[in-house]
Amino acid sequence: MPQNRHMTGQSIALIAVFAAFIAASTLVPGVELLGGVPITLQTFAIVLAGLVLGAWRAFASVVLYLAMGLMGLPVFANHTSGLAILTGPTGGYLVGFAAAALVVGGAAQLLARTGRLASRASSTLWLIIAGLISIPVVYAVGAPWLAVRTGMPLLPGEGCSGIFDKECVSALTAGVIPFLPGDLLKVVFAGIVAATIHRAYPGLLGAARTAVRAAGTPEAQEERAAA
Repeated sequence: MPQNRHMTGQSIALIAVFAAFIAASTLVPGVELLGGVPITLQTFAIVLAGLVLGAWRAFASVVLYLAMGLMGLPVFANHTSGLAILTGPTGGYLVGFAAAALVVGGAAQLLARTGRLASRASSTLWLIIAGLISIPVVYAVGAPWLAVRTGMPLLPGEGCSGIFDKECVSALTAGVIPFLPGDLLKVVFAGIVAATIHRAYPGLLGAARTAVRAAGTPEAQEERAAA
């Protein structure tokens, strides 16, 4: 019973810490490109949360971060907040962050279960590969949302010479392609940092599984009912 309480307390603390870390990542000034989508360190923070916390805790940390912004705290890019940001042209990227944290966290837990993180030599590479999943997940939500909210086409239309034609603005050219090089660098950095954290605290992803299982045990359910 004390172990269950400890795991729950640890999970809550980690969720809160990473929600604050995601919020702090927006303090670095964002650079807005065509389409109004800012380049920030949020991608790094989101991927790191997934790689370190696992699926549900990373997802919860992003949801808590979004809740902070909806409550008026200026934690979104460029120190903004409110429902208008979440429903605006770039809101899809925020929703995509939550999905990416969940998927990347699940991939990290799978790596831990299959022993891929046991090797000091290869754990960093595996974590980087898991982090790369975040890129298509975020843009699969963010780019169509950007297209709908701005009225721009999702893909370059007829008459364009290609995706790099500056005269043909689309959600792909404005809200995806310019960010890919930076996203790749941030994912690599997140993988390196996550590998370092897991070497220092090797039980983090195992703790995530234990906490989920503990929450569903009859003892835990009885404790919640008694409370």
